[in-house]
Amino acid sequence: MKTKFFEKIGYVKWCFLLPTLIFLMAMAIFPLIWSLSLSFFRWKAAAALPKTFLGFLNYYQIFFKDARFWNSLRFTIMYAAIGVSIELFLGMGLANLLNGKIKFRNFFRILFLLPMASPPIAVAFIWRMLFHPDQGVINKILNMSFGIVPIKWLTSAKVAPFSLIIVDIWEWTPFMFLALLAALQSLPPEIYDAASVDGASKRQAFLHITFPLLLPIVTTLVLLRGIDSFKLFDLVFGITGGGPGISTESLSYYIYSVGLSYFDVGYACSLSWVFLLLTLAISIFLINRLRKRI
Repeated sequence: MKTKFFEKIGYVKWCFLLPTLIFLMAMAIFPLIWSLSLSFFRWKAAAALPKTFLGFLNYYQIFFKDARFWNSLRFTIMYAAIGVSIELFLGMGLANLLNGKIKFRNFFRILFLLPMASPPIAVAFIWRMLFHPDQGVINKILNMSFGIVPIKWLTSAKVAPFSLIIVDIWEWTPFMFLALLAALQSLPPEIYDAASVDGASKRQAFLHITFPLLLPIVTTLVLLRGIDSFKLFDLVFGITGGGPGISTESLSYYIYSVGLSYFDVGYACSLSWVFLLLTLAISIFLINRLRKRI
């Protein structure tokens, strides 16, 4: 009797769950299938023209004729690689510092979390004002303190990409800091006591004990932040608009421009699928590296 009763409960549970699961799967799968089908067509949404089947011509155009795609890919990879590396370094340093006994430790923890908690559009607006060549606070401080002439933070094609990286580091270093601090506080203090008895310095303890133990969480953080950085859109949209020229145009912003500025829906769908496959490939690569290191 008990077995039949629990079997009935299981059936009832699935009766409630299935409609929601089917709805969620449909909401996820349908846009993917629809965008994949559109990627094989030329469809200018703003023009009163029918869709034209092109086969793989859109993909051929992306890889062999679209210089703007390769420019946006180079910028996106550079942005993610430099930004995540510096964020990891700073986050590790701050976590080690605030893991010790210092005054106002809780205050500094809250202070470091404020950038991550700020709305992206607010972050973009604030930094656009800070980077202003004439009225910006950054240039004024540099000029008054060191006599440096105003830097064209957002109007120079060579400087603007690094300006966005600075904002990303300011915004997301707290994420690295918070996760690494939690990981550090979970490590047993006994291993450090034993290392101290054996004569290990703090540097040796970090290199041979702390870092190896933190390696799984470090790799996971790099994976999460790398994927998130690869999807860069909000800072480009709010600060530079992809300029000057196309020097700060990320892949996401390029897809947005093609689809919603030029209304070339078919080509935008092709770019989206290339972007998706690139992100999956990078994720699989990082996950495999994680498995080998653990």
